[in-house]
Parts: sequence; structure tokens; C-alpha cells
Amino acid sequence: MSILNNGLVFAGARGLGTRCLLFIIETCGKELVSAILGASRNEKTWWSRETSEELWEVADRYGIPYLESMDDISHHGGFLVSVLWYRIFPAHILAQFDRGGINLHPAPLPEYRGSDARTHAILSGDKSFGVTIHQLSEQLDGGDIIGELRFPVLLSETALSLDTRAQLYGYALFCEVWLRLLDGSAAPRSQAALIAEGKREAGLYTTRMTNDLLESSDVPRSAEQLEQLYRALYLPPVITPPKWLVERVQSHERIMSISDLIGLKPR
Repeated sequence: MSILNNGLVFAGARGLGTRCLLFIIETCGKELVSAILGASRNEKTWWSRETSEELWEVADRYGIPYLESMDDISHHGGFLVSVLWYRIFPAHILAQFDRGGINLHPAPLPEYRGSDARTHAILSGDKSFGVTIHQLSEQLDGGDIIGELRFPVLLSETALSLDTRAQLYGYALFCEVWLRLLDGSAAPRSQAALIAEGKREAGLYTTRMTNDLLESSDVPRSAEQLEQLYRALYLPPVITPPKWLVERVQSHERIMSISDLIGLKPR
């Protein structure tokens, strides 16, 4: 798969998107990038704290066309690079890229297809997490795996800390995979084959599932379950734990503190 012919379109968001785009420009030159697809120039992005430079600023600095709609990317290039792009590419858009494309997914595949993987990984008590780069396909996060990195989940991990670490590992993985794509040494692995061979299990998570957690009532939970749910839903400013959960966790912490002072163990 040659990615140096006819240019490429880069679609992305957040600080990781900017860093990966700059790595492409540093290794291949700005001429390779035919267009950049990102958030609106006028939008005050929630991730502005993550980066000193938005994608549109990179586009302006290098004189690269900047697009704000997927409908505008036709005929801009033959290869598509997606890094934390927050919309699904429909089939007719993907069909425009005759050399295909890649996507950086901030979670292990095929176990965590879809959204909010960090939250569900913490709720599942996973001991490890990861990031994946895969070929773009019509199936959501279902394309062949080109590269992946796994790392341990810490005992005190929150969705925010897991997200931060996933971005650090994600940049390292992107640089490695990009260089392997350039020298032709990338060796994609079929997700379907990994599942059929019993080496992986597929899972799909949606924003609706996260919203259900946020909207759930204050049902009986142990102290450990409350603490775990709080950590899983702590991803400001995107996700914040509901008020009832914050109050329950704080109440439990006060009980623990008083019990420690008087030398008693909490029930």
C-alpha cells in the first residue's frame, strides 16, 4: 500500500491529532497532505487545553486547505488518515479513497469498538488497556489491525488518567506504524480471524450506554462499587459523575475518616 501517491487527507481532533499531523509533515513534507479535516475554526473546543495549536492553525501555517465537513473531502487525496476523529465515515466517503486509510482508535480492538472505552474498561476491572491503529472499513472499528500497544491499568485509574495515558501511547504507536507504512513493513491482521480463532472477543460500546450510567438512580452499591463507578465516570469536561454519586462517595470518605480517627473499622 503506497501512501505517497496523490496525497492524503488528515482528519482529526485534540492534541493527539495535531501531534500526529505534525509527525506526518516532519517525515514526508507538507506537500503530501492535500487537506485537513477538523473542527470549525469558530468552535471553542473542549480540548483546547491539550494543545497549543489547533489543526486549522497548522493548516494555515503550512498553506494546506482546511475543511470542516466530510462532504468536502472528495478528490483531495487517495489516502485517509484519521486520529480521534469524532464522526463515522460513511461508505460513500470511504469509497473516495482508492488507497484506503487508517484510524487511530484509543482502545484495544476488537474488545472495545465504539465509544467511551475507558469508562467501560474500568467498570470491567480490566488489568490492561491499549491503543490500536487499524485500516478504515465500513464496519465501525472493524478493519484489519496494523499496530497496537497494551499497557497496565493502575489501581487508582480514572477515565481521565486512562485517556491521558492512551494519548501518550497512541502517539508512540502512530509514529511507529507510520514509519512502517512508509517502508512497506506493515503487516495487517484480520480482526475477524482473531475472533474466529478465539484469541479475541468483540465488544461494542455506545454513548447511550454511558448516558444510561449517568442517568442511573442511586441504587444500593458497595463502597468499592461506588468508588469504581466514580473513577469510570470521571473524565471532565466530557463526562462528570452525577451529583448523587459524588455525594455518596464524599459521604463514604467522611465515614472512613471518622472511623480512622476513633480506631474503628467501617462496616
